Amino acid sequence: MKIEQTEALLRNIVQTHSKIPLLQQDLKKRLAGFSGEKAIDYHLSFLSEKKYLIFNDLRLPLPPYHFQIDSLLVTAYYCLILEIKNISGTLTIDPKFNQLTKYYDGVETGFPDPISQAQRQKLLLQRFFYDNNLTMPPIIFFVVVSNPKTILKVAKGQTLSSPYSKMIHAQNLIDEISKLNHIYTKEVASKKDISKIKRVLLNSHEPGYTNILDQYGIDESDTIQGIRCERCSGKMERQCRTWGCSQCHFTSKLAHQQTIEDYFLLIKPSITNKELRTLLDIQSPKTARNLLSSLNLKTTGTTRATIYHKEFH
Repeated sequence: MKIEQTEALLRNIVQTHSKIPLLQQDLKKRLAGFSGEKAIDYHLSFLSEKKYLIFNDLRLPLPPYHFQIDSLLVTAYYCLILEIKNISGTLTIDPKFNQLTKYYDGVETGFPDPISQAQRQKLLLQRFFYDNNLTMPPIIFFVVVSNPKTILKVAKGQTLSSPYSKMIHAQNLIDEISKLNHIYTKEVASKKDISKIKRVLLNSHEPGYTNILDQYGIDESDTIQGIRCERCSGKMERQCRTWGCSQCHFTSKLAHQQTIEDYFLLIKPSITNKELRTLLDIQSPKTARNLLSSLNLKTTGTTRATIYHKEFH
């Protein structure tokens, strides 16, 4: 969702805004992280669907906060947390100072210790299982480096011991899972237990929605209002059940859809008839109602008080 929100903001922000370079930089980082997660999905695709339940990008409540797991594998014998890192260059692990250092293109950069992060996720997941009365198999974790060109090293004078030996390359993931299968041979959770774990995890998952304008300190007035032509970026106007560009005369019946989706990503995940008319610069409440009805959104309220909701998954 953060990627979609950032892309939507770059589509809609005025092109002279000073925050554009920062947005482009953050989008590049988020795309790299997502690419790393997709690379791990490739390796996990070789696992048997009957033996492993795989959950990606889980965001679970643990009041008053939430915690997020990149990938979680659930079996009857153990649960495996995968903390995924897509970092280029040479990574040096320093167990003494709980630090990860990246050296790339002559620049040295420090990172938070991903092992400590994964250990914390393990503790939080254990508490989540306990709070929800779930049968809990042993919980293990790996920090998985998705970029095969990344070099892993141990700081000079240090030795690679547990838990830092749990930082692995993606290409070794299946072998490490195979080792776990030989270690954890006692069936802890029954089929009924696994079904309950699956149901509770899916029902508890809450996609993170944050106000990206507030996050970057950008005012709503700094975003482009109305529908912009996909060909020339000119303003489009409603013309007999279609949208027409006043500059290049391009027409489209669905030009409003992207603008409404961007509104949900940037402003809030709900909209009224009046708010839509302001957004699209149209006068007719009936036209606005027809456009909203065509999007199959969840609604609350009736008649003029109807609110249309976007559900993110």
